[in-house]
Amino acid sequence: MNSSLEQAGLDATERFITTWNSRDPQAWAESLHYPHVRPASTGEIRVAADIDTYIRSVDYQPVIDAGWDHSEWDYRHVLHANPEKIHVAGQWSRYSAGGEIILTTPIVYICTNIDGLWGIQSRFAADYVDEDTDTTGLMTRALNLVQDFVNHANNRNTGACAELLNYPHFSVNPGKLDITENTGDFELPPFTLQINSLQALQTGLRSINAAVELTARTPTGQRRLEGVVHINNRDNHLGIQAWSLLDPDLHEE
Repeated sequence: MNSSLEQAGLDATERFITTWNSRDPQAWAESLHYPHVRPASTGEIRVAADIDTYIRSVDYQPVIDAGWDHSEWDYRHVLHANPEKIHVAGQWSRYSAGGEIILTTPIVYICTNIDGLWGIQSRFAADYVDEDTDTTGLMTRALNLVQDFVNHANNRNTGACAELLNYPHFSVNPGKLDITENTGDFELPPFTLQINSLQALQTGLRSINAAVELTARTPTGQRRLEGVVHINNRDNHLGIQAWSLLDPDLHEE
C-alpha cells in the first residue's frame, strides 16, 4: 500500500477526532466531506447535503451532559486506499474528566479526496460489545447474506438482491452518494462479481462491518475492487445498509 495514502487516511481521521474534541461545530464539520451520511443500525439515517446543513445538526450538549470530556482512539488502521478514496477501520472511546469510559464505538471511515483535500464522507458504525459476547451468529448470517447478494446479482435476479438491502441504501463515492430509497428503485450493477475474500471487521449484536475483495467482470475485461460493507438489523430485517468500493489499481495521473 502506498505509504503517503496510508498517512493521508490516518491524518483525516486524526483531524476528525481532534476537531470533535475542540467542541467547535464549524471546525468539526470542516473535517468532513459532503454529501455526508452515517449509516447505523438504529435511529434515523440523516444525509447532510452540505456543510451548513451539518453544522446546524451539531449539538454537543447531550454528550457533555452525559459526562463527556474528550474522545481518544483505541485503534485505527488503513484497510484499502487509492488516490480518490481510503477506508480506515478504527474504534474510539468517549472519556469523562476522571478517565472513565462513557461510550465505545467500532467504526469504519470512508475518506475521500475532493479537490486535493481528504475528509470523511461517511462512517459505518457497528454497535460495541465486550469480548465475552458471542457474535458469531450475526457474523455468519451477515457474511452469508453478502455472498447471497453476489450470487443473485450474477444470476440477474433483481428482486432477490433488492430484498437483501436495508433502505435507504447508500453507496459512497467522492462528493457523491448513490441512494436507493426502496426495493423498486434498485438496479443491478452492469457486471458480474466474484468474491475473493470476505471477512468481518467489527461485529456487534445488531450490526457488522465487513471487508471484501472482489473481481468485477464485464464482456470487455475485468478489474479488482476492494470494499467495506455495513450490514445491520433494522426493524427486524437483516440487510446491507451501505457499502463503499474502490479500485486499488487506480493511480494518480
